[in-house]
Amino acid sequence: MTTTTDVDLVQTGLAHLIHHTRKQIESLTKALDHLPDVSDLQLKGTLLKTYASQIEGHHHFVELPDYQGHQLSIKLDIKKSIIENAEDYFHRYHKSKRGQATVQQNLATAKTELYQQLATQAAFDPNDPQAVAALKQTLIAAGAIHTHVLHSSKAPTPAHPRRFYTHDHVLVEVGKNSRQNDHLTLTARKDYYWMHAGGEIPGSHVVIHSNHPSEQTLQEAAVLTAYYSKGRQMNRVPVDVLTVGQMRKPKGAKAGLVTFSGPARTITVVPDATLAAELRDQEDIHHDAD
Repeated sequence: MTTTTDVDLVQTGLAHLIHHTRKQIESLTKALDHLPDVSDLQLKGTLLKTYASQIEGHHHFVELPDYQGHQLSIKLDIKKSIIENAEDYFHRYHKSKRGQATVQQNLATAKTELYQQLATQAAFDPNDPQAVAALKQTLIAAGAIHTHVLHSSKAPTPAHPRRFYTHDHVLVEVGKNSRQNDHLTLTARKDYYWMHAGGEIPGSHVVIHSNHPSEQTLQEAAVLTAYYSKGRQMNRVPVDVLTVGQMRKPKGAKAGLVTFSGPARTITVVPDATLAAELRDQEDIHHDAD
């Protein structure tokens, strides 16, 4: 049984995780903006190698013409040869480039995680005990919820996707979290239809259990897709429509992250809580309430 305390704990923990990830993105963005331009290190190394035969003896610095004909002052280690100094500049250049690449990769990872966290927040249903329990365990593992209570070693029963039936009696399933989105997308029939909020709006993966849905079913499923996204409060939400067969899971990608190939149709709809409630599978509601 899910308590109000559990729901509050999960909502607070998820908000804390999102805040932490946003701060991480802010910090990494600033770090990237303040990284020094390392191209001059490569240039200095190249110039030293080019003019090495023309420089005699050991010096604290030399002035050499760059490619525009401007004199460039290059600091040297007097204990090393010109070629050794050139190699030092190349070494510093490659080390700085690796550091820059690491920051860029960490920033990309953090942005992906934020997208997934916002999608989970958009799909969260406080009235679904299994989803609340599963998300609570995920947040505890992520350190977003701290508790001193001893937990049962028994894992919560895996939550199933939300189930809806359109007025054409076609089953539509809506993922509740990133892992479930993956499972839903990667196990559905390749000729079934797949939807997601467009315009980089975080949200649930939606699968229509039909290979030839009517326009009415497409419209109703698009409304569900918009409603279970961060665009829920928007006046109109673009929804991308593809087939499951167009979806791909990049190797090593985080849960919930997929790519697609081929053409996609976009349907623009108004999120509608009333329609979502009307189409919800009644047995699914009773199952979640157990």
